[in-house]
Amino acid sequence: MPASTSLTGPYAAILQAYRAHRPFAAHRSSQPVDDVAAYGVQREVWRSVVGQARPTAWKVGAADRATEPVAAPVFPQRLAIDPARFPAGMFFGVGIEAEIAFRFGRDLPARPRPYSRVEILEAIATAHVAMELVDTRLADAEAAGPLWRLADNLLNGALVIGDAIPHWRALDFSGLTARALADGRVLAESLGRPPLDDLFHCLPWWIDHIGGARAGDIVTTGAWNGMHRLPPATLLASVEFVGVGAARARIG
Repeated sequence: MPASTSLTGPYAAILQAYRAHRPFAAHRSSQPVDDVAAYGVQREVWRSVVGQARPTAWKVGAADRATEPVAAPVFPQRLAIDPARFPAGMFFGVGIEAEIAFRFGRDLPARPRPYSRVEILEAIATAHVAMELVDTRLADAEAAGPLWRLADNLLNGALVIGDAIPHWRALDFSGLTARALADGRVLAESLGRPPLDDLFHCLPWWIDHIGGARAGDIVTTGAWNGMHRLPPATLLASVEFVGVGAARARIG
């Protein structure tokens, strides 16, 4: 059974938004006081909705290479393997992002010294095309402020793990064309750039943040060509990296 929550006051509204599927008006003046408090809200919502099970899928990113990254767990009921299907009533107003996710094949236990790129690459089993469905429990996410957005699991609505990318270790990621589509119609297409020009930049921080990665863990590493709102009544959302693979989800 999910654990009881210790969220109180305005923080309890985010949990109620999950339970009642009703967005709430979060104000910048009531946002968590810092990122530690925002992560505390994340953990309490997770315990109430999921229970004591450890998260096994995450999103991570950073505004720029000089800024500390941020991360959020993906709820099990919001994680799916392509071809995915989600009820339309699960979302408030969904957008999609083309991303690359990694699945770890072996543990990287917590330790004081950050893991090197070589150690992280050796621990990754597979790379996948991924599609994040962006959604929020905040009535106005921009006005709510960054700490409310962090508390709201960085606006994660769902994550779809798509095609495995063959020979990904030798792939020139900087040469990939990314597409976002709604019912087969292209919403955006561009020669993408890896987030922060380096897919692996945030991973040492993320491994430390979650207390060590484990075999089977999945982490998605950010949007390649922005977030794109789905038109109303979209039935099939998809992203593609041309010549590499795709991730798809039926909605409804």
